[in-house]
Amino acid sequence: MKRLLIALLALLTFFLFINKGYAQNSKAAAEAEKYFSIRNYEQALPLLLEAIKSGDKDPLTHYKTGVCYHKSPDASEQLNAIGYYEYALKNGAKVPASVHFDLGGLYLRNEELQKAIETYTRYKELSAADKKAVAAADRAIAICHNAVAFMSVPRNVKVNGFGFGVNTKYTEYNPVVSADESILAFTALRPNTGKTRSGDKFIEEVYISYNTSGTWSQPVVVPITSDYNVGTAGISADGQKMMIFMGGATDPGNIFVINRTGDIWSKPSILASTLNSKHLETTASITPDGKTIYFASDKLGGMGGLDIYKVELQANGSWSQPVNLGPTVNTKDNEDAPFIHPDQKTLFFTSDGHSTMGGRDIFMTKNINGKWTKPENMGYPINTTANDNYFTMIADGTRAYFSSDRKGGQGAQDIYYIDMPDDAGNIPLTMIKGRILNAETGKPMPTKIYVIDNQTNKKLDFVYDPDPQTGNYLIILPPARNYDVIIESEGFLPYTINVNVPNQDYFYELFQQINLKTIKQFDVVVGQEVQVKNAFYNTNQDSKADLRKSHEAKLAQSGNVDIYDMMMDLLAAGDDEGVDYILELIHLTNTMDNVNFDESNPNIEVATRVYYYDESDESKFEKKKVDGNTILSLPTFEVSAEAKKQKDQAGRKPATYEKNVLNKVVKVYFDVAKSELKAQYNTQLDEILTMLKKYPELSVEISGFASQEGSEDMNRELSNKRAIEVLNYLNHRGIVRRRIVAKGYGATKTETSKEEGRRVEVRVIDIQSAGSI
Repeated sequence: MKRLLIALLALLTFFLFINKGYAQNSKAAAEAEKYFSIRNYEQALPLLLEAIKSGDKDPLTHYKTGVCYHKSPDASEQLNAIGYYEYALKNGAKVPASVHFDLGGLYLRNEELQKAIETYTRYKELSAADKKAVAAADRAIAICHNAVAFMSVPRNVKVNGFGFGVNTKYTEYNPVVSADESILAFTALRPNTGKTRSGDKFIEEVYISYNTSGTWSQPVVVPITSDYNVGTAGISADGQKMMIFMGGATDPGNIFVINRTGDIWSKPSILASTLNSKHLETTASITPDGKTIYFASDKLGGMGGLDIYKVELQANGSWSQPVNLGPTVNTKDNEDAPFIHPDQKTLFFTSDGHSTMGGRDIFMTKNINGKWTKPENMGYPINTTANDNYFTMIADGTRAYFSSDRKGGQGAQDIYYIDMPDDAGNIPLTMIKGRILNAETGKPMPTKIYVIDNQTNKKLDFVYDPDPQTGNYLIILPPARNYDVIIESEGFLPYTINVNVPNQDYFYELFQQINLKTIKQFDVVVGQEVQVKNAFYNTNQDSKADLRKSHEAKLAQSGNVDIYDMMMDLLAAGDDEGVDYILELIHLTNTMDNVNFDESNPNIEVATRVYYYDESDESKFEKKKVDGNTILSLPTFEVSAEAKKQKDQAGRKPATYEKNVLNKVVKVYFDVAKSELKAQYNTQLDEILTMLKKYPELSVEISGFASQEGSEDMNRELSNKRAIEVLNYLNHRGIVRRRIVAKGYGATKTETSKEEGRRVEVRVIDIQSAGSI
């Protein structure tokens, strides 16, 4: 009897425990249902998980849990839905057929391709009466087969994530990079701390990082005045203009531009008058010559969702109406994030159409003879079964950046970079990285640069605005062309530098420094000196080795090769030369600040041109047509030819004159406190003129003096005026200022008489003038 009582008590306890658990399950599930029914999946999820943890085996509870995970904004969280969907289907939950389609998509993202194909096929069977559903299933199955094909033959590239503060647990996407890889900007999704009037939980901001000597700086926010979200949309090749996306409460979003001065960015302004519409414009890419902008928009009249368009700069300075790139590039799906490479022929873009292998993929097309080629999928592992987009490549084709929500990331989307395979790099372009400085102060000055293609009837290509804080500019030019670069610097007359780009078959960089100096006589500007220093990779085998070394340096600096192991092996082998080479790679950088422009550097090409304004009347100026206006430029400076000429002439002195010519000295005397030249000296000065005209390689030195009767300042001014009188006599009779050295010395203590103090000495001298017009 006692045993029976114990058994009944145990059974009663068990039923009480089961009922209590069921009540807890039911309470959590019921509470979850309130949130689930209003699609508040974030609040419903923890309650559903609580119910399952407490023993709820209801297939519908698992299905709803799967839905909540699937609706998460975090791609990695979405994959947690797989197990719950599987349980619900295995245990006969009465769920929509679409759960098979959703589960197929999750299998695809998780790279379980065979399961994805089987699940999509099951969805197709269950939806046989729905033509749209069948078409969607067929498209999904085709995407799975694409993924199988691409992943079976992966490209020889390594995808690298950033480790210096770019990627976080939040979202980072759409990296834009300048052509020389000196600037990286990206869009970041961050918690809204009341920075905008938007009620969104997260807001978009633009972050920027600068590459200094191979090291990226910690990203910082670019302060852009906006009450709503802002994001990166593109960047110019020289990094001076950043295209940004801005939207509003009722505005779907348009593209604007901000301009850079040092590390400061301007307020947003209109990029092109015809680009934006009442519809959505998301991203843009501008060619290095500034004449074409590619952008994405869902404006009316397109092929599908977002399409890629272009606008072109017209001869009159206005922008054309947008032109759709057509059905070869655009599909009924979405094409976004165009990036036109500096070669102006290769276009990268993002699409969830074409031969995608899942989500959005990156594609490439080339413009050949005015037509776009069939877009090519960039392949695995650049593309995955997740969303891979916003692709950008540096000018030499060796490195590319993009964003993705692939497996293994730190957040919803992360930014990645890849070192491109050999067959993708080596783009035959010349990238000129230069700076313009005032030689007297060492500081930059406000400047405009006009690039004219001499092979297209001197048609204007682009106007560049060097950074006013640094004087730096970046120009990208295709091979086998000849250009005139017209430079307008504040305080100087416009001058022209000729750049001849050889027909090279690979990429190289030209580093250039231009120093400007005014030429003064008696505090009056009478001319200007232009000195150009070029440091560049020549089109020979040695330069290719240097270029290879610079690319290897990027690998070393980015950690893509195991430098430690390599160093240990070289040290063990006693290979000192190899150790030095590796150290050189680690420290090698291709930035302006690290280029040795010292004239003792044998790899520097130096040429100097001196322009005297009295030799440059309007008849000798060159007329350059720019934007419908005419710029009068000083005669073109053929830098390479002039550098060779000056190098060959260095140290040489012409010896075509008789040495006794240099003994000729004329003394011109003036009255007390006077500076008028007396006619009695004309004959002697004319003899000097005759010698100078006979020997054009000779010059004249004019030295003015005053007696000690007045103040020091008065004597200095008087001696200057007397020297100027003689200078003008010779100058007005054909002796140009470049052949005249003149100075006033004031009173001298060595004068033998007061009359001797009131004199100007004129003597013939031999000096070599730098650069002649």
